[in-house]
Amino acid sequence: MNHTKIIGLLLIGVFFCASLSSPATVQAAADNRYVIAGIEDAAKFESAFLALQAAVAANDRNKVADSILYPLRVNGWIDGISGKTTAQFASRKEVMEDYDEIFTPQVKEAFAKQKVADLFVNWQGVMVGKGEAWLAASEKTPVRYGISTVNLEK
Repeated sequence: MNHTKIIGLLLIGVFFCASLSSPATVQAAADNRYVIAGIEDAAKFESAFLALQAAVAANDRNKVADSILYPLRVNGWIDGISGKTTAQFASRKEVMEDYDEIFTPQVKEAFAKQKVADLFVNWQGVMVGKGEAWLAASEKTPVRYGISTVNLEK
């Protein structure tokens, strides 16, 4: 198949897909800066973020643990045997046991200083601070928004 035919088929596909979307759907996606991260409801995400931010500030461990999308990935975890590594925390119980080691002063400060308008968003999720934490949408229904990754001091 030559390049002209390939380009033609691609254009037909683009127009077909565009015709399936209503103007309201297209406009909603254009107004949602989080859509690239798989977050379909910007207002609900921002509300969840602000609640999480308040829970971190109040050191409300239960609410923070409830706002995690398990398993929680923690990069830079200090393992007594191998040094720094990546750890997975599969449950709320595991996070609660190591809460202070996961939610360090640096991580808490990143949440405290983060303004919603300044959240960085890409296909990996929504970044807090300079990468101290990443937020995402759950893959399960009903969709929840929460912490997927914590990056500890380097």
